[in-house]
Amino acid sequence: MRNSRKEDLLISIQNTASEVAGEYGDDVVKSVLERYNAASIEDLSPSNYEEVFGELYQIATDN
Repeated sequence: MRNSRKEDLLISIQNTASEVAGEYGDDVVKSVLERYNAASIEDLSPSNYEEVFGELYQIATDN
């Protein structure tokens, strides 16, 4: 994955995680991260960025 793509995904993850945390609480974000063996967004492996973003986005847009 190109560096700019990784950076864009990381920013998207951070923004979406903030939205999810605001709507549903920090525990929801933590549970997503834990499925990828990460204690924080910074701990995520770049190879998991797309999947994590997808999960968080789905939660954020689920009505």
